[in-house]
Amino acid sequence: MNWWIKLGCKLTGWNSNVLSQCSEASRSQLSKYTSALIILILIWSITGFCFAQRYIGLPIWGCAFVSVFFITIVIMIERQIILTTEKSFSMLAFRAIIAFVMAIVGSTIFDQTMFGKDIDKQMANTIEKQVAELTTQRVRIIDEKLAALHMESDSISRINALLQEDANKNPFIIQTSRTNATTRMVMPNGSVETVNTPSVTRNEVPNPKLAQIEANNKKLQNISEQEQKWTEKKQTMEEDVRKECKESVGFLEELEAMWSIITTRPLAGIFYGVFFLLLMSLELFVVVSKTVDKECDYETAIKGAQKVRIAQLSSAFNKAEYRQVI
Repeated sequence: MNWWIKLGCKLTGWNSNVLSQCSEASRSQLSKYTSALIILILIWSITGFCFAQRYIGLPIWGCAFVSVFFITIVIMIERQIILTTEKSFSMLAFRAIIAFVMAIVGSTIFDQTMFGKDIDKQMANTIEKQVAELTTQRVRIIDEKLAALHMESDSISRINALLQEDANKNPFIIQTSRTNATTRMVMPNGSVETVNTPSVTRNEVPNPKLAQIEANNKKLQNISEQEQKWTEKKQTMEEDVRKECKESVGFLEELEAMWSIITTRPLAGIFYGVFFLLLMSLELFVVVSKTVDKECDYETAIKGAQKVRIAQLSSAFNKAEYRQVI
C-alpha cells in the first residue's frame, strides 16, 4: 500500500486493513476523496492564514495555528459525509447548506485579500469622509470647552481687578480685638465686687483680599494651561482622527468596501461570482461523488461487517435469554 493510499486513509478515516482486501475500484474511490480533501485543505489553510494575518494581526505561528484550525474543521465536516454508510436527503441538504456558507465565507476572505489594493483605495475615501465628520464634531466640542474656559477666565479676571483696586487703596486694614479684664475692688460700703475692665487692641494687618487675589491667579494659570492643551489638541485633531480611523479598520469595514466594489464594478462582481461557484463546486465535490457514484466493495464490506456483527450480537442475546428461561 503506497503512501498516497495511506494518506487517504488518515484523512478520510477509512480502515487500511479492510481496504487492502478490496479491489482497485475502492482505491480509486479513496483517491478521489483524498484529492478533493487536499484541495479543500489547501484552500482553507490559505484562507485561515490570510484571515488571521490581515484581520486578527497574529504572528506567523498564530496564523499557522488558525490555519490548522480551519483545516481540522474541513476534514471533520467531510468525514461526516465520507464515513456515512447510508445515503439520506437530510444529510445531503445539510451538507449543501454548509457548502453554501463556507463558499460565501471563503470567497469573501479570498477576494478581500486579492482585492486588497482596491479595498485600500475605497477605504481611503471612506476614512477621509469619517475624518471630516468626526473632526468637525470634535472641534465643535473643543470650541465649546474653550469658550467656557474663556468665560470663566474673564469672570475671575474681573473679580481680581475689583479686588486689586480695593487692595491698592487699602493695602492694610485695622484689625480690632476686644478683651475684658476682671479686677476685685473694695466698695465704699466695704463689700468686694468684681469689676470688668474692657480693653481694645488695634493691629494693622495685610488686606485679606490679597490672598484671594493670589488664589484666583492660580485658578487663572490652571485655566490658561487647559486652554493651551485644548488648543494644541484642536490643531492636531485632524491627524489624530485620521490615525484613529486607520487603526480601527476591521473586517466589516473592509467587507462593506468590497461589497461596494463588487456592486459598482461589473468585472469585480463577475470575478467574485466565478470564485464563489468554484468554491461551492469544490465544497460539494465529496457529497456529489458520494451520491452519484455506485457503492464500492469497501463500503459493501463495511456494511457486511456491520450486518454480521449485528447478527452475532442478536444471536448471543437470544441464547442468553433462552438460558434465563430454562
